[in-house]
Formats: sequence, C-alpha cells, structure tokens
Amino acid sequence: MNDTRLFVLLGKKLNKEATEAELSELEELIRQDAIQPYTLELLQEIWMKKAAEDEQHLEERWERTAQRLNTYTEEPRRRFLPGRLAVAAALTGAIVFAAWFGYRHYNNNTLQASIQPEQDSVITVMNGERKRFVLPDGTQVNLNSGSQLRFHKGFGQQDREIWLNGEAFFDVSKDAAHPFHVYTDRMTVKVLGTSFNVKSYNTLENIETTVISGKVEVSLKESKEKKVILLPNEKISLKNNIFTKDKADQPISDLQYEVHTVKAANNETIPEEAVWVKEKLAFTDESFDMVALKMERWHNVKFHFANDKLKDLRLNGDFDNVSIEETMHILQMMVHFKYEMTGNNIYIR
Repeated sequence: MNDTRLFVLLGKKLNKEATEAELSELEELIRQDAIQPYTLELLQEIWMKKAAEDEQHLEERWERTAQRLNTYTEEPRRRFLPGRLAVAAALTGAIVFAAWFGYRHYNNNTLQASIQPEQDSVITVMNGERKRFVLPDGTQVNLNSGSQLRFHKGFGQQDREIWLNGEAFFDVSKDAAHPFHVYTDRMTVKVLGTSFNVKSYNTLENIETTVISGKVEVSLKESKEKKVILLPNEKISLKNNIFTKDKADQPISDLQYEVHTVKAANNETIPEEAVWVKEKLAFTDESFDMVALKMERWHNVKFHFANDKLKDLRLNGDFDNVSIEETMHILQMMVHFKYEMTGNNIYIR
C-alpha cells in the first residue's frame, strides 16, 4: 500500500471533493491500518510553514518528506500531486488521520506500554532539529534531536505518564493528585513539580537524569525496589549497562550507580547537561566518539573514524549557534586531527 494515496484521499474528503468510490477506498485503507510511524510531526512541520512558502519550495519539502516516508510510487509525483492544492489537501488529511487514528506501528526500539496504541500521542524530533511544546497539563517540554516522546490521549486527567526515547527537558506543572512519571528503558523518574533533564538514547552514551529544581525520585529497572532521591544540581548516571558508584560509604545492596553534583555551565544558570535547551552544544573533557554522537544528532551528520585511537581524543567545546563547519574547524585547532566533509559525512583521520 502506498501512503500517498491514503493522504490524497483524506485531503479530498476534508475538502468535500471525494466521490463515493474514493470514500469506500479510504475506509478500506484505514481498516488496513496503513500509516507509518512519526508521520504526524514530519507533516505538521510542513503544514505550519506552507503559507509562507511558494509552490516550488513546498513541492521540494514534500519530495524530501516523501522520500523519508517511502511514499514514492513508480508514477511521477506530478501525476497524483498536480499542485499546491493537492499537496495541502494530502497533508491536511495525513495530519487529521494521524491524530485521530494514532500510531499503531510504533517502532520496536521504543518503549512498551500497557495501553492501546491508538490512544497515544507521539512527538518525534529528527536529527538536526529541536522542539519546544506544552503538554495538556501545562508542563513545558524541550525535546532534543533524535528523540521521541509518547503519552496517553487523556494525559493529565487520570495520570501523567511519559515514555521517552532520547533526551528531554521537563518543567513540570505542579499537580499533587497526579504525579508526573517519565519512563525510559533503564529508569523511571517520578516528580510532583520540578524541572529536570532526562537523557536515554539507544547508544553508548550514559543514561542520565539531572535535577535543576525541586526533587525527583529515580527507580532503576535493574532493581525496581531501589529508589534514589535527587535534589537540585544532582545527577544520576548509568554507564553502558555496567553500574559504578563513586560513594563507597553509601552502598545500596549489590546495585551500583553514579551520583554527581553538577555545576552551572559557563555564563549560564543551568548545568551543562541542560544547556542544549538554549540551542547550545557543550561538552567538557569528553571522548571524541561520545561528542560525535551528540554532533550527529545536533547537525544531522555522520562521523567515520579511520582510526579507533582518534575516538579517545578528549574534547572541550561550547558552541552557541555555530555551524558544523565552524565547529569542526575549531575542534581541529584544539586537538590537531584531520578531517574531510563530504555532504553529511565527516571523515576523521
């Protein structure tokens, strides 16, 4: 099945242009559950900006999105999308359909939930992007590059539960009757009203929760009965499925982990772990391979190391609205490595 046909039919229906045969075809496609995950956010971005774009630019954006969603057919695109009106109708239909029908084909890499998938709202941020939004309860969220966040359709009414794959900063609206929970693959964070950062990517990077204000309770899934209370400017960190603890005088059974005190970043009131919400990429004494993971998401690029020893180079950086070209030039001057950029690929030698 081709998603483009589904979107076009939805657009026609919303514009009251669909024939009886097309409406029947649409119902059949819906029964087949033929929509791809994370379509809503990709198409919403285009729809919100379409009024300010000319037809050629909009067509180019649609083409790039269609490639990401695998919606091309063997027929030329212009045969089923003759112009701006058809594109707009298709996008409108896709947005309404995704919001109403939900994401049934939720990616296997995301976290599992004990709720019906069609009740979920899913927000996805691609590499090279960041997004800021407000949840139904008033909680403000910043979602970092390469991240996905999922929550119940009735969020804030009976519970406040979030499933996160990636990194997000939460400024939680107070509601004592409904504790706020963030579920990740390795830990659960529970709060009533506070601000904190959670990082949980499916990479070799540490899995972390950093508290900016208030207090949070962290439950580690490897030992669910153990809970760790974090206060402002404290961070808990899990490393590559191997736990270590730097406070020998506070053992907790056989479970080991790291708890650190964090400081405000240079010229900031929040720690380095959260400065990304201000569109700043920062790192202190981090290995090149870990910095590369951050930069890949931040700039939508891909690093290739010719020598594994280069991955161990220690880097420091504080980049505020700096391009990838400028960033690489500055880092090269600091640690003296060679690199070559070809499109979105960066080769380190």
